[in-house]
Amino acid sequence: MDNQSYNKTIEELEETLSQLKTQTQDFVELTEKAMGLCDSVMMKLRESVIENGFKSEEEEIYFFKHVKPKVESKFIFYTELFQLEANRPEGGKKIQLKYLRDEINNLCVFQKENKELYYYIKRNKVQSDRIYFLRGNLDSRIHEDNISCHTDPNFCTGYDRTLARIMAYKQLGKYIGNEIKKLKGNEAFVSNLYWTNPNIDALEIVYSLFLAKAINNGKASRIEIARAFEKMFNIKFKDIYGTFKEMRGRSDQITFLKHLIEVLQKRMDDLDE
Repeated sequence: MDNQSYNKTIEELEETLSQLKTQTQDFVELTEKAMGLCDSVMMKLRESVIENGFKSEEEEIYFFKHVKPKVESKFIFYTELFQLEANRPEGGKKIQLKYLRDEINNLCVFQKENKELYYYIKRNKVQSDRIYFLRGNLDSRIHEDNISCHTDPNFCTGYDRTLARIMAYKQLGKYIGNEIKKLKGNEAFVSNLYWTNPNIDALEIVYSLFLAKAINNGKASRIEIARAFEKMFNIKFKDIYGTFKEMRGRSDQITFLKHLIEVLQKRMDDLDE
């Protein structure tokens, strides 16, 4: 199969999955059929790769960077979706919201652990393609996605499955975000943003905004700014004043603000080069 044939296979899969969603009302039936369909397409792709190989390294990179991850991500998505709903508690809104937010946090942890690959793909970089998306470059990371690379080296690279998982988790995150919106009902504002750094980093920003009188012409209190920050980024501050004392007691009192300045300045410098 050439790249055009691969792309056609993906389009047909997406169209069939879309039809499946509209025609199947039962959740279990939908996820089972979707997983079976994705698995079937994956098997056909594997047969093609094993039997025909690739004409060039560029073709192989394209397949493991743009084709296989798109198909496998859909299989992972429906598998994780089934597990998500199977384990979802039957309690009230508060219990379900906590469960869904915990799941969102788990997705954020995975993204943070694989941020190098995440930003590599997001920024459309290509300089490491031969390391990431050519077979034979076994990855030394202690990572569950490496298992497939060792058990099926003819159909895996060190990173294509990790990329598929990143793509699947992005879709799963949107699903969970919509479920949270449904549970919250008619609340005026629902944020799908989640603060994943330590809370003390967030409070550096809160106190800076307060002291700079940047909100409401300086009339907003520390508590008001903190509460807005909590709502925007789904975070909960336990002791605002106590954390401020903790900040003052550190050898480097404004670690995170300095980091923000550094990364922004680096970006500016990179663009000037």
